[in-house]
Formats: sequence, structure tokens, C-alpha cells
Amino acid sequence: MKEAADWLKKHEVTQVECIVPDMNGAAKGKLVPAEQILASEIRIAEAIFGQDSIGQWCHDDDLFQVADVDMVMIPDYSSLSVQPWSEATASCICDCRTLMGKPLSIAPRTILRNLIGKFAELGFKPVVAQEAEFYLVAPNPDPLQPVLAAPGLSGRTPRSARSFQVEAMGEYAPFIKVMHKHAELHGIEITGTIQEMGEGQLEVNFMHGDALSKADEMFYFKRLVRQAAQASGFNATFMAMPMGGAPGSAMHLHQSLLDIESDNNVFVDQDGGFTDLFHAYLGGLQKYTPAVMPLLAPNVNSYRRFEGAVSCPTNVEWGLDNRTTGFRVPVGDAAATRIENRIPGSDNNPYLAIAASLVCGYLGLTEDLRPRKAVEDSAWDLDHKLPRSLRESLDLFTACEPVVDLLGERFVKVLCDIRRREIEAFSSVVTPWEREHLLLTV
Repeated sequence: MKEAADWLKKHEVTQVECIVPDMNGAAKGKLVPAEQILASEIRIAEAIFGQDSIGQWCHDDDLFQVADVDMVMIPDYSSLSVQPWSEATASCICDCRTLMGKPLSIAPRTILRNLIGKFAELGFKPVVAQEAEFYLVAPNPDPLQPVLAAPGLSGRTPRSARSFQVEAMGEYAPFIKVMHKHAELHGIEITGTIQEMGEGQLEVNFMHGDALSKADEMFYFKRLVRQAAQASGFNATFMAMPMGGAPGSAMHLHQSLLDIESDNNVFVDQDGGFTDLFHAYLGGLQKYTPAVMPLLAPNVNSYRRFEGAVSCPTNVEWGLDNRTTGFRVPVGDAAATRIENRIPGSDNNPYLAIAASLVCGYLGLTEDLRPRKAVEDSAWDLDHKLPRSLRESLDLFTACEPVVDLLGERFVKVLCDIRRREIEAFSSVVTPWEREHLLLTV
């Protein structure tokens, strides 16, 4: 606490955003005087975890008490960060506890902490690194109009793919400069920025690290990118498929395990070969990933990315340096051996997406599973093995007992309550495509 007090004084912080990631990965919380995070109990309604993306609330009294009880926000001082877009303000990510002092079982950060603890019991520490893809788009207050890529320094709106061209990325140089400055103030180490496959689409890579701190980083990063984009005169979106016919945005997740005692990568042996632990973890990803898709592809829009889109996996096969597979194993230094999960969309909650992969890997280890043979050719030529809709994903999710047991029954029920309400709201809207092609012809 003294270190936190010294930090607040050093950075001349007078107020702090105390925030928690909700089920959608959005920041919920309150702004308090700086001294309050050191000496006072900070509370907020537990029901914030029952609110969906369109503002509706869970009304199931078996999931949330009708009295709308409080929970306690416990600041994690290690997450304190200067907020670049506000004066004398910092942000602090909080853990959530019940009024009885127990970790709140439905909070996404609690879910991830629990999974990390499960691996610690086995003697392992998960290490992850993420890649974030997103679009820079022109401001558009009318949701009935299509989204267009943001104009760059030239003033022109991109109309064709300029994948990996540095000149195309240079169109957004002012934004990239602000993004890097914001990231530096947050203590986020960016290892690379790329012009991606879509018009106005960028990809940002990050340094690897422990699972919780990397989830915190991505939680902060998505916020700072949106702020940097607004400061540059346009918007940023992490929506999985914001433009029809364009590539979707993924959040690829690299993962490996370290032995807690030796700090060695347990996916490889002394000769650089894959270990039984590697094969078991990978086997778990193959077996259980379809059941955790509501955490990797959490929105109705998420599933558009898997339908004929470029560079998006459609099954759970794996391969060496094969980007057509759901699970790619990069070829390189043996000590850096890892599995890249290419299935998650950028619209995910980073705490829950990382937890989803860890659930699958953990079950692979405890069940001593084995993967299928690696795919050497195009996995896109193989059968589509992932669920094709959010509704189908939720059915698989709730039917998978090992996954439900690890994540907790209340968490699963709350998440499904939120997503099913969103499905109902989405299904009630008739799209322009339907009016254009069906209204007078069927």
C-alpha cells in the first residue's frame, strides 16, 4: 500500500478509475479520490456482471439476488496506470469479492485466477502472448449505413487491400504514434505493428508474459486504442466482422507452460522434441475448443468471421507453421515452443479467452489426451468443425460437464443468460439484405 501511495504522489494523481472487466470485456466501475483506494472500501453492484451488451439486465433471481446486493472492489495496485487522456487521473483494475470476503465466482478476472491456480497445483505456470487485430473506421453515427475504412493522411479512403505495405500503414502514422505513447504510459510493450489484410486494418503484437498480466494488458490496450483513434479523428473497432466481404479481426493467442521450479518450457525436451505434456495440452485444445467457443467468439457477429473469410480457421486441426489450422505451432527456437490458437476473435473478453484456452489445455493434461496427426496441407479443405452460430455454441458449452465444472455453474448460467438475450434481440431485427432480396420475391 505504501508503494501505491508513493506511486500516486509521484505521478500527481488526484483521482483513480477503479474498474473491473464485465462479461463483455467492457470497463465497469467508478471514479474515486486517489486516497480512497488506499483507505476506504469500494463497492459496486454485483449485478453489473448480468448486464448484456445492449444494456439489458438479468432478471433471474436464482443468479442475482432481487435485493441487488453490493460486492467489494479490491484494487490490484500492480495494475495502477496513468490514464493518458485525462489529467491527474489513473486507472486501477480491481478484483471482486463478496461482502463475506470470498472471491466473486462470476467475475472474469476471478475465473482466470482460478485457472492459473489449477495449473500451479500441477507445478506449471501458463505463459501467453496475444496479437490484436482491429479496424480504423470513419466516424459513422448512423448504424444503418455501412462502415468504411478511416481516411489516412492523404485524405483518401482505402478501397483495396494493401496487406503488409508500410506505405499503407504510414497513412495512419499520427494514430500509431499516439497509440505507442499511450501503451508506453500503461507499461505495455508492443513488439510489432502491421498493416493487415483489410482496408484500415492493423495488427499489433505484444511481448509474452504471465496470463493475468497479459489479460490486463489487453483490457487496457483495447481502451487506449479507441481513445487514440478518437484523438486522430476516427474510430477503432475490435468487432469480429465490421465490414461485409472483408477479413475479420482475430486475437491470436500464443501459449506455453513453464515448470514453476526450473522455469523451463515443458512443451519441449532436452533434445528440442515435443513432450507428452505438449501433446496432451494440444489434445485438450482439439477436444474441448468447440465447447468453449462462447468465450472465444462471444457475439452473434463473431460467427460471420468463420464463413468463407480469409485467414480464419474453420476447424481444430494443428500443424507446424501452418496458418490454415486452428492451432499453429511456430517453427523456431526450441525454448520458445508454443501453440498459437488462431480461433479467438478480437471481440472477445481477454480474461475469458485466455481462460478458455487454459481450460482446454488443463483438461488435456489431466485426461492425458493426444492430438490427431498434424496437417501439412490446407486445413481449409477439411470439414468445418466449429459451431456456426452463437446459439449452437451455447448448447455445446452448457452440455460439456468438464468445462462447466472448471468454470463454475453460476458463471456458465450467467454468461448464457446474457448471450441468449442478445440472440433474441438480434433475431428481432430484419436486415436490409432481407428487405432487398426477399420482400417482393418470396
